[in-house]
Amino acid sequence: MSVQLALLPEMTLEYKIEHSIKLLRLHQPKDQPYYGCFSGGKDSCVIKELAKMAGVDVVWHYNVTTIDPPELIYFIREHHGDVVWERSRWGNLLSRVPVNGLPTRTRRWCCAEFKEEGAPIGSTMILGVRAAESPRRAANWREVTAHRITKAWALAPILHWTSNDVWAFLRSQSVPYCRLYDEGFERLGCVGCPQAGRNGMARQFARWPAFERNWRMASKRLWDKRIENAAKRGAVSGLVKHYGTEQGMWDWWISGGPMSSKEEDESCFLALDMLSGGTE
Repeated sequence: MSVQLALLPEMTLEYKIEHSIKLLRLHQPKDQPYYGCFSGGKDSCVIKELAKMAGVDVVWHYNVTTIDPPELIYFIREHHGDVVWERSRWGNLLSRVPVNGLPTRTRRWCCAEFKEEGAPIGSTMILGVRAAESPRRAANWREVTAHRITKAWALAPILHWTSNDVWAFLRSQSVPYCRLYDEGFERLGCVGCPQAGRNGMARQFARWPAFERNWRMASKRLWDKRIENAAKRGAVSGLVKHYGTEQGMWDWWISGGPMSSKEEDESCFLALDMLSGGTE
């Protein structure tokens, strides 16, 4: 699994397609199909079509987060009936907020529990990871690597593709994609994901207000649980000391501003609350 194909400094889309197909054929597991990771987004649609063009054996899997946009769910059901739906052992994502706290950009327990479990040890995954999406991905990902969570091999056949490459490929091959992109959404995924930032979260909650209500209820359950646990110990929860009110905690969470130091403080308060009385 250590073989890496040579890349040219400047590659045409035609070259990238050929290169991706070669990668998929080169690393085809001998005794089992690929474990295809499918989210329903544009990159997933590309790698699924490339695997079809390469003629490799793949079983595609969609990890159910329970908070993906309804339009995305409909799209997967309509156009990708062959995809296996994988449901987390944790059930509903929002039910985990009182246990784990509100997810943040640097404390992404939601991804670990609902997106990064499932691929068996010894399998070879296909992922739609692209270096152009973030400096972190560009620095940490290779076309063939061991996944940091599952330890399964991970193949990223479109790692060096740009967003323009993705759209040019989808249109040239007449590959269907979720209509939310035509509404101006650049990236799809969990509604309320902190990675979207303040403006992104605001737009998502305006588009799907029921999800905002559900997040608010989960936030309140988190707050009430921490207050209750602290009261049983005759103490004041760190969340009260830090945020004052549940609304203060909510406002911080959706602020989208610089959060690194606050996240560290909040993590400490959550840990103290959990160690001193549990959250279940």
